[in-house]
Amino acid sequence: MIAVKKVSPYYNSNPKVKKFIKEGRGQGVGTDYIPWVKTHEFSSIGRATRTMGVKTPRIFHMQSDNQYRAFLSFEYSSMILDIRESFPLLDVMEVIDYKEDLRFDKFVDKETREPFVITTSFLLSVKEPGGGEKYVARTVKSTSELNRKITWENLEIQRRYWQSMGVQWQIITDKQLPRQQAKNIEWVRETLLEGSEGELNKEALSLSLLQYLLENEVQPLKEVLRAFDKREGLEKGAGLFLFRYLVAKKEILLDMNKVIDFSFPVQNILLI
Repeated sequence: MIAVKKVSPYYNSNPKVKKFIKEGRGQGVGTDYIPWVKTHEFSSIGRATRTMGVKTPRIFHMQSDNQYRAFLSFEYSSMILDIRESFPLLDVMEVIDYKEDLRFDKFVDKETREPFVITTSFLLSVKEPGGGEKYVARTVKSTSELNRKITWENLEIQRRYWQSMGVQWQIITDKQLPRQQAKNIEWVRETLLEGSEGELNKEALSLSLLQYLLENEVQPLKEVLRAFDKREGLEKGAGLFLFRYLVAKKEILLDMNKVIDFSFPVQNILLI
């Protein structure tokens, strides 16, 4: 497990760092992990988002729309086991061997001169094809941010840190985060949250719907869902909820980069 072994003395003068460490920020895994920065504490670029995790039932804190879209993609992936957002590089001074040319002086409070903690957007636990897991780090930036010199100075610190840690690190930009894919994932993932189904027996009914879809694959999807509600004596929209649930569980596959057109025949929408 990747964990900061020791907080660098470089941060000893910063009372906020001491406070955050005491609170457990940047420590733990899974449901125990607490991000270094929470949404209400940071002036974000774009809309900050708090959301309950599906794989890991805790509140996740994203500082921008791009980070949120990246989170949705990571969470939906069957290869990613755990997500740690806003991961602090608290031992950066000890981990990076050669740092004479790095501009740490740029990342300080202008008034107090206390150093800011450099963070990486996401530290991910990824399933290995042959079993086991590995860690990868991802930093999310908008393409406009990449026009600023200070952004690249920050990124170089992160690059050297993760290189020294033996962890693969990459930059992700908004161009690599399809908006429609994020919308579709957001739309289906809600069905996985506890209590989202109300009184529906979504496990049994979703299997019935799957069979019904396959039996009526030449019919428009919206008509099939409507007929399923009627056949099962369900409230209007129950079939749609169950369809979303099947997609969220990957029991049926769609092209998540496209708008779902419910007027199309079932066979034109499903990939299996």
